[in-house]
Amino acid sequence: MADGELINYHRRMLAWLIPLAALMLTGCLTGENVGRGSDLRAPDDAKRTFASCPGADALATATDVSWAPQASRLAEHRALRTRMKIPLPEGTSRILFWSSGTHHTSFDFSVIAVRDAQGRWRTSGIGEQGPGLPSIAPRPALTLERDLSVDEGRALDRALADPCLYASPTFQRNPGIVAGGAIQTMEIETPQRRWTGSWAGIRTPQQASVVNLITE
Repeated sequence: MADGELINYHRRMLAWLIPLAALMLTGCLTGENVGRGSDLRAPDDAKRTFASCPGADALATATDVSWAPQASRLAEHRALRTRMKIPLPEGTSRILFWSSGTHHTSFDFSVIAVRDAQGRWRTSGIGEQGPGLPSIAPRPALTLERDLSVDEGRALDRALADPCLYASPTFQRNPGIVAGGAIQTMEIETPQRRWTGSWAGIRTPQQASVVNLITE
């Protein structure tokens, strides 16, 4: 993800923090991507399946590509929302998106989308930005609550039904980004399956389609 694309991404998610997005560093976060996850598809099977999926060729430029289980960020979501006094949404179908980084400033974003019994999706977002250097004052948190439209909800349901989403790598890194990125983790919980994936600066088209729908 280029610097301009990252800025556009943060404008959609939490526009108030746009001026600082380009200062955030991913390099110091190397090594945070390995842990236990809840993926149901065997790594070798997923790798073979994704080879024929849209976006597979783009991974040729990525590094640290892996299909190994990833760590959940549920504890981070819960801790941030407890500090901000924002409830953690619950539901049988839920998407948890976590984004964090630090450089001159540090930031943590928690966006959670939940599908209700009527099939409607609602997103809840909270962002906390603090100083990475003592000379930079912290800024107030920003919350975001939004109901997806019927069309957006259907698009999200289609994205979640795509087998290529669950065959995507569970980690990949853009080697071209030295500063201006973030470590991001998406967790999908539905009655049919559970999947956890992380990335640094590069997403598959399938991952991007879900993230864009819940953060715009």
